[in-house]
Amino acid sequence: MSGKLCDKLKNLSLYPMHMPGHKRNTDICGDFLPYDIDITEITGFDDLHRASGVIDDIQRRLAAFYGAKKSFLLVNGSTCGIMAAVVALCSFGDKIIAARNCHRSVYKAIELYNLSPTWVTPPLDTQTGIFTSVTAECIEKAIEHAPDAKAVIITTPTYEGAVSDTEKIAKVCEKHNIPLICDEAHGAHFPLFYGASAVGDISVTSLHKTLPCLTQVACLNIFSDKVNTERIAETLQMFETSSPSYVLMASADSCMTLLENSGKELAQRHTQRLEHFYKAAESLKHLHIKNSENCDKSRIVICCENTDISGRDLFECLRERHGIECEMASMRYAVALTSICDSDEGLLRLENALAAIDKDLHKVQCTPLSEICAPNVCKTAYQAQKCEKMLVPLNESIGKACGEYVWAYPPGVPVVAPGEVITAGAVQSILEMRRAKLNVISHAEEKILILK
Repeated sequence: MSGKLCDKLKNLSLYPMHMPGHKRNTDICGDFLPYDIDITEITGFDDLHRASGVIDDIQRRLAAFYGAKKSFLLVNGSTCGIMAAVVALCSFGDKIIAARNCHRSVYKAIELYNLSPTWVTPPLDTQTGIFTSVTAECIEKAIEHAPDAKAVIITTPTYEGAVSDTEKIAKVCEKHNIPLICDEAHGAHFPLFYGASAVGDISVTSLHKTLPCLTQVACLNIFSDKVNTERIAETLQMFETSSPSYVLMASADSCMTLLENSGKELAQRHTQRLEHFYKAAESLKHLHIKNSENCDKSRIVICCENTDISGRDLFECLRERHGIECEMASMRYAVALTSICDSDEGLLRLENALAAIDKDLHKVQCTPLSEICAPNVCKTAYQAQKCEKMLVPLNESIGKACGEYVWAYPPGVPVVAPGEVITAGAVQSILEMRRAKLNVISHAEEKILILK
């Protein structure tokens, strides 16, 4: 399947006296990588930052797919879109309301513009460690606390597939005239499966995460006249490369053509695969698959609390013994990400692997995980990053102001951020993640940076 940009790239014939330096010479460079279609903004191929031709055609098709007033194609992932959206709506030093389980790109945007966040912490399932949905009531309370906030930002769906009621949340934000940003990075496929994407003023979604697109391809969708599209275009130029990859943009073109021609049929087939999988998974005795009403069924969350296997061990067992590489592992669950490009055989392999693993497990009683509390902020992240810092042992850091972000990646949600007071619960969470062999990102293994 191909679109207009793909067709133009196939028909390239002019000799390239321009960037990039490989000059599309596959005799020298080989043909493993797509050198033959990797170009710069040459005549007739449009410009991502001033799109009016073949790239604008992709953006118009994205807008039609997502039901948006305007869509911006992104080649630096959802990260650049999220940061551009926050900066477009907020001025230096403003207030913002944000879900505590937001991606680190939100935290970085907050730091960059010295924003003062009011955090909204979704309920945590302390048995599995999974955040549930943000509610409209929680957003209402946050707005009462910070009525002059310039934006609200939430993540829906989350890394674990929890979906918030964005329609209700959007109504609350509309009532208070505060724009809503939805980090919908993991929901690119929602129009195919659920009829619509998140309802808000702006949503940012990663095409590459759940649709047939190359890594880094995403889009920013504007749904409201309250958003200044020119300002969004300006801030995107702050965070996105001025030399966008035509290979990446061509994959968006190809993806849209596939969805326009076969998307509904592919989604229907995959829905049937998932229904079969979830039905078969009901026979598991120890493991169980998260399957609530407000969750994305294409994201298979395999829970292993109250068993003698950790999420990390489950992840490694699927990989080493059954040849299945999952998306991520946490302390008490693993995530298997599926899409319309999966096969019947692939879902059956996962079904059989889980059945085999389940037979060897035993029931144990797990202790509840640490609750996540709203942080006590003594400095903004911007202020904290300018302070002198020192490393101290984790157990000596309680009550001190943190000097770094500490998170497990994936999903990239900080446990503690610069300028926040380190609590016993935060230290406990970090220790729990390390014991579970998660990829904890911090400056030192057993220490943490604090402000002097």
